[in-house]
Amino acid sequence: MVKRTANLNYTVIATALICGLAAAPSAQADSDLLKLKNHTEVKLALDDALSSKTAKAGDMVHFHLSEPVTVSGKTVIASGAPVVGRVTKVNRRGHFGTNAKIQLELSPVKTVAGTEVPLGFKTKTNDMARPGAAAGTSVGAAVLLGPVGLAGGYFVVGKEVKMKPGDKLSVEVSKDTLVKAVL
Repeated sequence: MVKRTANLNYTVIATALICGLAAAPSAQADSDLLKLKNHTEVKLALDDALSSKTAKAGDMVHFHLSEPVTVSGKTVIASGAPVVGRVTKVNRRGHFGTNAKIQLELSPVKTVAGTEVPLGFKTKTNDMARPGAAAGTSVGAAVLLGPVGLAGGYFVVGKEVKMKPGDKLSVEVSKDTLVKAVL
């Protein structure tokens, strides 16, 4: 019986060693992960033309990364990686200098290791909420000239959104993501 217990102990030790060796590579793999932080800038180039005159909700718009994204000097998202956007809303240009707007939703971009990283737009509430300069002029004209100035402001139309292939756009990572890199 003693002999059997000794064999059992060797089996337990051997199993523990094998499991320990199997766990070592995954521990090393975890140390290879880098943190791609929320708000990291991602530079895109437009592949398709985009205009507020013709765009409608549901349209797909294609982009690619114009520069690689790096963390600690290591590339985590390669230059040229594709990104697809979907038009969610289009506001046409309007009277009183109201500029057109196109709202997009971006698909995640894939890293060099295949991890998906969510993207979003940088927002500056002052810029988004501020009416065009022409709108300010129209309001000023209404105050100074009364109804005649207000009628004149009606004919001041805002600008269209017109983008052509190759135009640049900066977006950002919208969530901290653990990624693998290449040198």
